[in-house]
Amino acid sequence: MNNHHIFYSIILLLAIIGPSAYAVTEADQQLYKSSRFTLGIGAAIVKFDTKLKFTDKSRSNFDSIFIDPEGTLDLPELSSVTTFYGAWDINPKHNIGFSYFSVNRESSLINIDETFEDVKVVGNAKISDATNFYRLNYGYTLFNDYRSKIKLHAGIYGLDLKYVFEAEGQITRDGVTTSGSIQEEAKVFAPLPLIGLDMWYSFTPEWGINTKVAFVRGSYEDVSAGVLQTSVNAQYRFTDHVGLVFGLAYFDADVVIEDDVEKIDIAYGYDGGFIGMHFIF
Repeated sequence: MNNHHIFYSIILLLAIIGPSAYAVTEADQQLYKSSRFTLGIGAAIVKFDTKLKFTDKSRSNFDSIFIDPEGTLDLPELSSVTTFYGAWDINPKHNIGFSYFSVNRESSLINIDETFEDVKVVGNAKISDATNFYRLNYGYTLFNDYRSKIKLHAGIYGLDLKYVFEAEGQITRDGVTTSGSIQEEAKVFAPLPLIGLDMWYSFTPEWGINTKVAFVRGSYEDVSAGVLQTSVNAQYRFTDHVGLVFGLAYFDADVVIEDDVEKIDIAYGYDGGFIGMHFIF
């Protein structure tokens, strides 16, 4: 995971604690205290950057297939996704939040002549990405005044990864060419521990800015992963029960799936803009 992205995220967090701004009124504080549930839906345009490496440990020379989905296989680099999010404010100190979004991309190529590290394919290839992201976290308010709030959140980040690569035609491996097909699949669901900070700063009763940074690192069965996720967004309150959010998000994950016969290394990243609308009950 790139250190300068971590540094950038910390700078974003510190930037939220700026000089004085517009203080919300006592009535606004009472509104916050009485707001219990928030449900929202949004849309995002994101740019993906992924890499996969499949290593066959059962072969004496550990043959590998390296895939650059967006580069060599024309998997769509830009894609739109729908996000769902929500929160339950138990009281001003404690809350529970969640989010979910899914990715669905696919690409098919004919008459390719590509070498994927130790394997050469002359023929047709297909790759698909059907990955789901889940987050469930508990938040504890570390600091709260009339215009700002800092929360520590911890929970579970669910990475439901499914990449499928298929190729058929003339397959060359270890210098031997045969007519046939290959299929490699990276499929795993890993619930990983999450910890991070959530910071809010209010300029006016209607306008505010929020930044989040979350770190995920852990292992589950045959999976180990490290994830950095950050976002910066502006929020606008139309009414006491309807709000708008828009901003930027960054995600970077390094995942390793390994058993006795195969090791799969996955670098999965994206960044982009999003907009959403939420309802407060």
